[in-house]
Amino acid sequence: MDREQGWEIDDWKRLGRLLAEARTNMGLTQVQAGDRIGVTRSPIHAIEVGRQSNQTNFTKPTKTMYAYARLVGWTERSVHLILDGEDPEPDTTNPAEDSATASPAALPGLDRELRTGRTLDYAVIPLGDDEEDDTRLIVAFQSGEDMSDEELEEAWGRWRQNRRRIQALPRTPDTPPES
Repeated sequence: MDREQGWEIDDWKRLGRLLAEARTNMGLTQVQAGDRIGVTRSPIHAIEVGRQSNQTNFTKPTKTMYAYARLVGWTERSVHLILDGEDPEPDTTNPAEDSATASPAALPGLDRELRTGRTLDYAVIPLGDDEEDDTRLIVAFQSGEDMSDEELEEAWGRWRQNRRRIQALPRTPDTPPES
C-alpha cells in the first residue's frame, strides 16, 4: 500500500507525531498505551517515530496502528486520512474509554499481571467515607513463579503483616490541615 498510495517517510512521521500528541494529551506513557492495546512499548515507539523497530520504513498500516487510533478516540480510517495529509476523524460511535470506567478486560496490563503467578489471597479495602460511596481498593497477593516453600512462607508472613496495615488505613480524605 505504501508504494500504491505514495506514502513517504514524512507521512508516517506525521502519523506518529499526531498519535504521540493525542496519547500525551490523554496523560498516557508509551508503556501505558501499549498495555491498553495489548502490545509492548516497542511498537508504540516505532509508530511514533514513523519507522519500524528494525529501522525499515512501514509499508502499510498495521493492526497496532488501528488499535492505537481507537485508543486515542479516532476512527480506524483516521490512519489513512493522516497518511493522506488530512486530519484525524473523531470516533463518535465508540469514544475512547476513560480509564476511570474501564473494565478489567480493557486494561490488558492488569489482566496480564493477574494471569502471571498464582493469586493466593486478596484484600478489599473500602475507601468511601459513607455507605453511599462504594469506592474500594483491591489488593491481590500473588506468588512469584518458581518460589520455593521457604520463600513462599516468608512472603505469606510479609503479606499478613502488610494486609493488617492496609486494612487499618483511615477512610478520611487526604487533605492538608488548614493553617
